[in-house]
Parts: sequence; structure tokens; C-alpha cells
Amino acid sequence: MYNVSMKVQEAINNYIYYISVIEQKSPKTVDAFKNDLKKYQEFLDDCDIEEIEDVKALDVQYFIGSLLDRNKKATVAHALSSIRGMHNYLFINFNYPNPTTSQSVKINKDHLPTFLNEEEIATLFNSFNDADELERFHRLILQLIYSTGMRVSELTELQIRQINLNHKIIRVLGKGNKERVVLFDDDTADRLNGYYKYTRERWLDGKKSNYFFINSHGNPLSRQYVFEIIKKKQQELGFDKNISPHTLRHSFATHLLGSDSDLRTVQELLGHSDISTTQIYTHVQTKQLHQAYNKLMRSKKKEEV
Repeated sequence: MYNVSMKVQEAINNYIYYISVIEQKSPKTVDAFKNDLKKYQEFLDDCDIEEIEDVKALDVQYFIGSLLDRNKKATVAHALSSIRGMHNYLFINFNYPNPTTSQSVKINKDHLPTFLNEEEIATLFNSFNDADELERFHRLILQLIYSTGMRVSELTELQIRQINLNHKIIRVLGKGNKERVVLFDDDTADRLNGYYKYTRERWLDGKKSNYFFINSHGNPLSRQYVFEIIKKKQQELGFDKNISPHTLRHSFATHLLGSDSDLRTVQELLGHSDISTTQIYTHVQTKQLHQAYNKLMRSKKKEEV
């Protein structure tokens, strides 16, 4: 039994080889599995999950939820079967935890992306102490993700040359080395400028680095560093949602659509290659609309009584 780090693509390739050569499933069946796992990989890519051991039950739930409103239940059930088959194979052969065994993995429409509403976003950012340099830095990181919709890996890999503070734009290098342009507001620009001119120079302490974001030791940021910032804030503020940096990306997209931005614009800003990936945020909006309507109707019924 082995338990070594494995990329999502490698895990899929291993499983496809297993069902093709060892189990000798029919070419048609193998193609169906390939199609399901390709969608799964694209979803995990968008969630910034590169290692198969990092996949959690909640990620599987979100993936299934993203399929439901544009596919028949039988199609979604097949996709879930494909995913379970792969994770079972990885558990048996490589001792990886199986995120599909949880009872919370159900085929229903309740597994839409977690996001913070605008009041929660304001609470999050206002909780940082701007008088403290490290707190200012942590706020800047989360604020930039929310105001641009960037992935964590895109932020940690940012080079100085990619940011134009005068024009308030960033040329982001996304999945598949595809470049897109994202924008940021005046407050974020001021915070970026203050960090670059003062904090970054002091933390470098004479060292050279092409990375825009560094930690207090002058080293490039890790994804884990960013995750720890928001997890600490979740506990501090008592949010009942399981949030991550990717929650801020979801919030960015959801709030954009809520302000009447069109789907194509949101697709471009998020860097989605397929607009069907972006469409999940319209389902979030629809769910919110239903919740607001139901709340209104319940209120009216109480008044009538």
C-alpha cells in the first residue's frame, strides 16, 4: 500500500489504465468514464485543487451540484458512479481517503458554491486592523481575491510585471497558460501601492524577487499561507459557513451577476474556458430569489392570520 502525493491528472490516467487494461471494460464504457472524469478534473482545476489527496467530500458535493441544473439525473448519477469508482480504486491501491463515501454526497440541488453575502464581505474586511502591518497585508490578499476573482494559485504566482497600478489592471496567467485581464478598485490600488513601496521592500531586506507577494521572511507566498488567513478569520468571526479563499472567488462571481453583469463578462473575468462552468452562479442567484420569495410569502401569511 502506498500513500504518496499524486496529481489529479495522474490519478485519472491510472484509473483509466486500470479499467481499460486490467478490468478490460468496453471502449464505449471507458469513453464514458473519461468524459465524466474530464469534467471532474476541470472542476477541481477551477477550485485550485491539484493533488488528488486534497479532494474533500464537500468538493464532490459541489461538483455534483454544478451538474444537476444542466443535466438529467441519470447523467449526474453516472458521473457520480465514475468518480466513486476512481476514488475506490485510489483507496484500495494507494490508501487515499475516499471523499465519496460520505452520506452527505447526495444527488440533490443543495450543493451550490459557498459564498459570502455583501454584509459578510464587509464584516470580513472590517475585522482587520489597518494599524497593524501584517493585518493590512492579510486584508490586501483576501481583498484582491474578492475584487478580481483570482484563484489562489494565480495570486501566489503573480510577478511584478503582471500588475499595472496606474491603470489598475492585472494580467493574470491562468489555467493552460491562458492570459486574461482583471481589474481592481481604487482602495485595492492604494493598498497594493502601499504594500509594494513599503512593506515588500522592508521584508525583502535587500534580496531580489520577481514575485509580487512575499511573506515577512522575503519568500514567495504559499497557497497554504492564504488558506490559513481565511480559516483563522472564519473562526474569529464565527461564520457558520465552511469558507476558503475560493469562497471569495465564488462571492465575486455571485455579486457580479447580482449587479446585472452578463454571463460572458463574468466568464472572461473568472477565466473559465467553458461558459457552462460559469452558469452555476446563475443557479445561486435563482436559489436566492426563491428563498427571498418564500420568505415574503411566509411573512404575508402571518399578516393575514
